[in-house]
Amino acid sequence: MRKIAIALLFVVAINARAATDPTIVAGRAALDRGDAEQAVAQFEKAVAANPKSAEAHYYLGLGYARQALAAGMFGGMSAASKAKDEWLRAVELDPNHTEARFRLIDFYVMAPSIAGGGEDKAIEQAAAIRKRDALDGHRAYARIYTLQKKYDMAIAETVQAVREQPKSAKAHYILGNSYLNKKDWVNSLHEYEMAVSLDAKYMPPYFRIAQNAAQSESNYARGEEAIRKYLAYKPLENEPATASAWYWLGMIQEKQGKNAEAKQSYTNALKLSPDSKDYNEALKRVS
Repeated sequence: MRKIAIALLFVVAINARAATDPTIVAGRAALDRGDAEQAVAQFEKAVAANPKSAEAHYYLGLGYARQALAAGMFGGMSAASKAKDEWLRAVELDPNHTEARFRLIDFYVMAPSIAGGGEDKAIEQAAAIRKRDALDGHRAYARIYTLQKKYDMAIAETVQAVREQPKSAKAHYILGNSYLNKKDWVNSLHEYEMAVSLDAKYMPPYFRIAQNAAQSESNYARGEEAIRKYLAYKPLENEPATASAWYWLGMIQEKQGKNAEAKQSYTNALKLSPDSKDYNEALKRVS
């Protein structure tokens, strides 16, 4: 159940769309501080006030997905199912709501068939995304293959994206992510650096350069340089969260034996995401 919930929240901070409704803004703030119950309460108010708002239903789905993380097997599955229903409603109201379709892909791949999962349903969503945007379509199919641990197929999908758009920093970035998932450190770093060379203002590759450094236990100086550049930037709502950036900086520092510096970085991450098990465990290691 926890794996399903984590997949549903895959980069919730990464993929959340910009919100202007004050109730949704309040709900997102509650999510950021780890208060899923308050977040759901706010998002439910947003849906009640505007039941035809795709955004409100999308965010309510995120709230239920966060609840699923904290619940047991049966409670978690119930919350995950409610999240799926909200994302379906969001897509019904706005067929171009790509983020909701990505969340549905996660659910359909990870949930058992008895709970409504199914690869065919995930592929249906990926096909709908591809009709609307070719690059996002490649990313959607790659997401399915990654969740299925079919890493070579994910790489092939995103290689095609780069062939179609060789000057696109985003295309190289998503190919880098496919290599990173396979732990191909050399090729993933090459793609991220290519993305930066094509568009130095496109910030997500800097984040991944640091993740690559920490996970590959190499290129620490470049990793730290890149993540500090990212930390000086305010991420957009479709980009990696600042809390995660502090975490990867802490990992780079920890692996070099700089425990005092790592402790501060992990503390900064926890301030932004206090319910993270990974951040708490990391802080304990260096304290």
